Amino acid sequence: MIEPMCSRRDAASVIFNLPDYHVIDAIDLPLGGRRVIVKADTIAGGCPDCGVVSARVHAWCRQRVKDVPHAGGVEVLVVKPRLVCAEQGCPRRTFTQTTSELPRRARCTTRLRQALLTAVIDQGQPVAQAAKTHQVAWRTTQKTANAAAATAPAGGAQHRGQQRT
Repeated sequence: MIEPMCSRRDAASVIFNLPDYHVIDAIDLPLGGRRVIVKADTIAGGCPDCGVVSARVHAWCRQRVKDVPHAGGVEVLVVKPRLVCAEQGCPRRTFTQTTSELPRRARCTTRLRQALLTAVIDQGQPVAQAAKTHQVAWRTTQKTANAAAATAPAGGAQHRGQQRT
């Protein structure tokens, strides 16, 4: 028998494909749609105040976040650890874990924000249309576009390797 040489993920995590997270439960909702509950693959994080890395869990919390639509309406719940800061002199006692996909205080995944930018910048969709397509508020899409414009290089936005002529 041939054994795979890579790590095996469960089928739901492979299909949902949220980097650094795995699916722990998926539920069909009574009025249609699904609730997908995910948890980070690793439990550790650096304190936002002092930077000391901790893996000691104080409590678990759930946070609802927006993600790209998958085959209809999907509600995503992230099970996040509230970690204890290991530094005695640090004024912050606890903090929640962050990842590249869900930065601090994020209510939308990074891949949703990237999809919104692609719709507005690359495809030229109006902000309201992109918001409707991705099932988010107009303000979320506008805020994402504004943040991208603020970080664009001076002299015009160059997106995805496009060069000015």
